[in-house]
Parts: sequence; structure tokens; C-alpha cells
Amino acid sequence: MESQPSAPSPRLRAPLGFHACKVDASGRLKLPARYQEYLEKLPDKYLFVTEFRGLARIFTNGSWERTVAMIEDPALRKRFTYRAEAIGGDVDIDPQGRITLPQQLRKQLGLEDQPVQLRFYEDVITIYPQQKFEEELARAESYLASDLERLSSMGIDL
Repeated sequence: MESQPSAPSPRLRAPLGFHACKVDASGRLKLPARYQEYLEKLPDKYLFVTEFRGLARIFTNGSWERTVAMIEDPALRKRFTYRAEAIGGDVDIDPQGRITLPQQLRKQLGLEDQPVQLRFYEDVITIYPQQKFEEELARAESYLASDLERLSSMGIDL
């Protein structure tokens, strides 16, 4: 008796779009339900949060390890990870779907009791303070006409 080929498992895709949230006065960030559902399905549930280029970032699904592995210079890798760990650290999702951001990170970035926007991209959740989100959106929109022209030249006319 031949076995039937199994149907391919659906590709796990991170949530798209920005999601409005708030970091409460205790530094807790409630993750959107879609983020919680996605993270629950990952085989690697390890989460590491730190600051990179002025924004808090939550590394998921082994992305922190992959980032560190790309740094070939041992001295640079040591400095990079030392700073990242001094400001950030491991975080867990509590039963209510919240993570508590490390105190040093919250203090440095002024995140306590603040509205934020979350974006999940390539296994990293970036936390944008509302003002930074609005600045980045305005910058992206300033390129809209030229970007649409370039996309059109590539045959992308949606």
C-alpha cells in the first residue's frame, strides 16, 4: 500500500503592518494577538531585546544568534554583544501576552508609559516610539512619487 504524499505544511509568515501598543509605567508591553500566535508557533521561543540604532528591537526565532554569527571580528563581536546585553536581555511572554522591557533599555530610550508602534520584519520586532514612527512615515512619504515611478519602471503597477 502506497502512502499518500502529505500536504505541504503552510509557510509560517510573520504578521505584517504596524501595530499600535503602549509600554505601561512598569515597562510592560502587551504584544498584539497576531504576534503572540506567531511566536507560539515558532520552534525557537527565545526572545532577546536590546537597542540597535536608537530603537528597541526584540530578536525572535534565532535572529540574535544569526546576527552575532555574522560578526567575524572577535573584538567587534565582544563589544557589540557586551553593549547589547548591558542594555537589554532575555524576555519572556507572560500569560497575558506581555513582555517586560529591561529597565536600562526603557530608561535609555524613554519608553515607560509611552505609546509605540510595533513592526515585525525578518524575525525582529522593532519598537518605534510614536514620534519616531511619525517621523519615519513622513520621510517615507516624501519619496512616494519617485518610488512609485521606479516601481512602475520595474513593471509593478498595482
